[in-house]
Amino acid sequence: MAAEPRHRFLCQVADIPLGGARALALGPESKLFAVRTADSVHVYRNRCPHAGFELNWLPDRFLDHSGRYIHCQTHGALFEIDSGICLAGPCPGARLERVAVLERGGKLYLALDAGAARREPLSP
Repeated sequence: MAAEPRHRFLCQVADIPLGGARALALGPESKLFAVRTADSVHVYRNRCPHAGFELNWLPDRFLDHSGRYIHCQTHGALFEIDSGICLAGPCPGARLERVAVLERGGKLYLALDAGAARREPLSP
């Protein structure tokens, strides 16, 4: 008997703009977002650690105007893209909740077994 997959398809990596972000919804209670940098894709729960609000007001608008930080549209908090740590705003030192993902063959998957999560290099 074959084992059930321990991952769930999220999107094509190419569907996330390079240097941008995209909302990902697994259902009404499970909202995520992904930020794609030159060498990685970072996925977080779409929830501000300060008050629990979604970070974006507009679709796929998660970054500040410079594109260097994740931006909470409600309180103006700024978070590092790589770590999710809050650098400015009402929750300094708090972190966004990172979500374990797998990247394979240009596709991004939610890792249902966090211990199995790994990242393979992005294809050009």
